[in-house]
Amino acid sequence: MKPILAMTVLLAAVTPLTLAKAGPAGADGGIQISTGQERPSGPGPSENFTGQVGVKPLFDPNDARTFGAAEVTFSPCARTAWHSHPGGQTLIVTSGTGWVQQWGGPRQPINPGDVIWTEPGVKHWHGARQDTEMTHIAVQATVDGRPVDWMEHVTDEQYRG
Repeated sequence: MKPILAMTVLLAAVTPLTLAKAGPAGADGGIQISTGQERPSGPGPSENFTGQVGVKPLFDPNDARTFGAAEVTFSPCARTAWHSHPGGQTLIVTSGTGWVQQWGGPRQPINPGDVIWTEPGVKHWHGARQDTEMTHIAVQATVDGRPVDWMEHVTDEQYRG
């Protein structure tokens, strides 16, 4: 029961809906809804990704929230560059299959429904397998104004494991 409850709480945290103390009609605060059309997907920048990657912003940190999230879709063989997160990162795989690898560790498969936690400062990459797309929701804290520290690209040899 605990894993289901934890997943429900985590998914609620990444929903693009901000709940605040409700006030009278027309007052600032309350509930804010961000529609999907307001947050179009754009290409992942080539300095941070290899292959075709689409990034759809979900939400950013604000005065009450110290973390942000995005939905990221990788075409087959597409992947991030090596990177780390000063506040750690949670990935929630929503479709397709992919890989995640910590620097110096084995490449590990990831599948729909998997939730991956990477501790702060851990150098890693993630992306799609060679035969399928993969989509995940990425949630990361912002520390000292930085959600991520990008590093060098993952080579084809590293990607193949």
